Amino acid sequence: MQEHIVKSFDAQIDALNRKIEETAKACESQLSSAAQAFEYVDKDLAKSIVKKDDNINRLQREIEDACVRLLALRQPMAADLRYLLSCMKIASELERIGDYAANISKRVTELSETPSKEPSDLILEMIQLCNRMLKNSMDAFFNADAQNAVKVWHKDDEIDRKFARMMTCVRSQMQDEKDLLDNSTQLIFVGRCCERIGDHITNIAEDIYFMVTGRNYMDIFEDQ
Repeated sequence: MQEHIVKSFDAQIDALNRKIEETAKACESQLSSAAQAFEYVDKDLAKSIVKKDDNINRLQREIEDACVRLLALRQPMAADLRYLLSCMKIASELERIGDYAANISKRVTELSETPSKEPSDLILEMIQLCNRMLKNSMDAFFNADAQNAVKVWHKDDEIDRKFARMMTCVRSQMQDEKDLLDNSTQLIFVGRCCERIGDHITNIAEDIYFMVTGRNYMDIFEDQ
């Protein structure tokens, strides 16, 4: 963001950036912990992750309140307006990512045994990829880097491919091993959560692209 004549505005923006960073890091931590809870079927860890989701919800509300105050008091235009609108949307996406990390953890508490290796490995790969995408999207946000946001956006295809492979694997196991039906159902829910997290990160990437360029990224495809 450019510097402003009114220095208090810069201070408020800095505070908002720190809050966005805190929320993103909380989501990254929740995702890493969810991966660990899933891998080792650590139900105590999973329960602690669910409890921590309230913190992300609180941060999201604080970001939204700060943005609304700045919109009302500063009446920003152009890049500043896009920045504040994008912050509100990004905070909402981060809150949903936190929800899905908690949902993964809730499913861990329902697992009756360690999941089968192939679908389990794919789920762990999806969570790890989501975390990298989230970190890269935040780098793009703080550096106002539209091109890196686009790279994050396209990474979602990899998550979709892994999810499709996982679903094929789980469906096959459900047919061959009826006694694993309950666990397989939980795996499907976990995989769907990972896929949705990827979608929310692509939304963040779109928000960043709009913040920097003033254009919606999807409009590029319609123009071609």
